[in-house]
Amino acid sequence: MNELHLVRGVYDDPPPPSDEAAAAARRRMLSQADTVRPRPRRAWRLPIGLVAATTAAAVVAGVALTTHDAGRPQIEVEATPHTLSPRGMMLAAASQAELQQQGRYWYTHQRTSFSALALGRTGGYVVEERSEYFQWRGRTRGDGESFYGRDFAGKPQTRADADAWRAAGSPPSWTVRSSGVSRTVRTKSGAWQVDNPDDQGGGTFNIAGVGQFSYQELQEFPTDPGELRKLLCEGLIKLAAGRSGAPRRCDGPKGMLDQVFFVLLDTPVPPKVRAGLIRLVTDYPGVRQLGTVTDPLGRTAVGLAAPFESADGRGKIQLDVFFDQRTGNVLGSRDIQLEPGPDSKKWQVPGRMLDSWVAVDSGWKDTRPTLPD
Repeated sequence: MNELHLVRGVYDDPPPPSDEAAAAARRRMLSQADTVRPRPRRAWRLPIGLVAATTAAAVVAGVALTTHDAGRPQIEVEATPHTLSPRGMMLAAASQAELQQQGRYWYTHQRTSFSALALGRTGGYVVEERSEYFQWRGRTRGDGESFYGRDFAGKPQTRADADAWRAAGSPPSWTVRSSGVSRTVRTKSGAWQVDNPDDQGGGTFNIAGVGQFSYQELQEFPTDPGELRKLLCEGLIKLAAGRSGAPRRCDGPKGMLDQVFFVLLDTPVPPKVRAGLIRLVTDYPGVRQLGTVTDPLGRTAVGLAAPFESADGRGKIQLDVFFDQRTGNVLGSRDIQLEPGPDSKKWQVPGRMLDSWVAVDSGWKDTRPTLPD
């Protein structure tokens, strides 16, 4: 990670220099290169006017300031890891999101997981019913689009559940029941199924509850966190053919965090918009910054959390959302049981993961994406 982007992430004011100022600084830096004595560590030299703006931020972010060559200040990036606050970690992720590149084809590879009790003679433990999705879409009409889905291999959820499964003879499938419907969950993944590929499709992208937008319309989205909140929560729903529907409302921190998660997961909004959305939920009232955590796939992440009362009597639940601090990518989300409610199941104890939704991979490509193995 570029440590100077960490500095910008922790301190939003002043804003980063313009492209013209950066180019001028680069020319001055290169013109002075022959006056710099060799040093064992790599250093970046900044013009004197930019040093004052970064001094305070450098101290917090773990960047050392030194003076060399006739009193000119220099910034040195130490080789040791930087210690950031949980908020600083999130703002650093937002700064990295601003650097993402766009291309011709947007793709996303996702997995969902829902916890359920295995029934029958060999049941009595919790398993995860999982599905997998892969979709891509060109940014202009005629670039094409495709959607694939399959049943992904289910598994016992915890180590204790896995021990109970093995004690029951390691059955290759389970019967589970939820919402009054019984289903079979298998330990092997099914085949990919394609849903109506369209070689002439592409060009529009949907934001759930807000509307469909062309690639160009997405580029015109606001980047300010406050304006983004209005767009997602107060603006009229934009439908195809220019029609509009009723305004959408976000119901508190859980609703806001959930809405932003799915926009980042499913929609190729521009890098500066992605950064604005991350900043929006980082400082949103009622959203808690978790710092360094592990996502449902075992990846190191930085996280945000919003507790809420379940509407179906399952008690108090916490929504966690995960981000990659190095890239600013959203990695996934999960619901964790905090307190049981009157309609909770016996296995829905505090700390149990109830469901998850993760991004295995996503981003832009300049060539048509191919189905993962």
